[in-house]
Amino acid sequence: MKRYMKPLLIILMLGNLMWIVPTWNASNRTKRSDPTIRMPQLDLVADSAVSTDTRQARQTVVRFLTWYKNHIQEANRIPLVNQTAGKPYSVNLKNGERYLTYLKSSHRLTDAYLNQWRVFFRERQAGFRQSPQFEGPPTGFDYDLVMLTQDVDTQLDSLKSLKMGKVTILGDQATVGFTLLDVYEFRLVRQNRRWLIDEILNQSQE
Repeated sequence: MKRYMKPLLIILMLGNLMWIVPTWNASNRTKRSDPTIRMPQLDLVADSAVSTDTRQARQTVVRFLTWYKNHIQEANRIPLVNQTAGKPYSVNLKNGERYLTYLKSSHRLTDAYLNQWRVFFRERQAGFRQSPQFEGPPTGFDYDLVMLTQDVDTQLDSLKSLKMGKVTILGDQATVGFTLLDVYEFRLVRQNRRWLIDEILNQSQE
């Protein structure tokens, strides 16, 4: 048997030599240049190099945006401005508290963030008293207060296209950049071992 196996192997190799060599070379070229083959490995390396803080900060942002997408209709049903025909506009401070309490139920926002909006509501109330407004979109309330844009529905509908940007960690503070039609920077702070959103900046609208 041994005397017949070797010639058979040689004949097969010679018969397929011209076919085997080019095929092997083409396979090698594909592995070197096709990103769909190499990228998963590179992604694993990148993921392993990302710190726990960075991952958690990103997760906080994504989870809040997902929550807001699912709850924005309920939030918008809370009227923040009294608009009665023939009467000047006024901020409904009681509803303002309801609105902020609803946002707080996301469990992703700091009290400091919510307090900034309390100050804003009081300032707008003073503004309406100083310069009464009777018609048109209420000044300061003609955009989404969370995403700071008038195109919030389109934005949230494209949440699957969210592009994460740079994440910077400095002690108990973090900034997370991302693009969701507009360019954003979320500023976070760590409280009780959890990252919470402390400020939202729409850099495209500044």
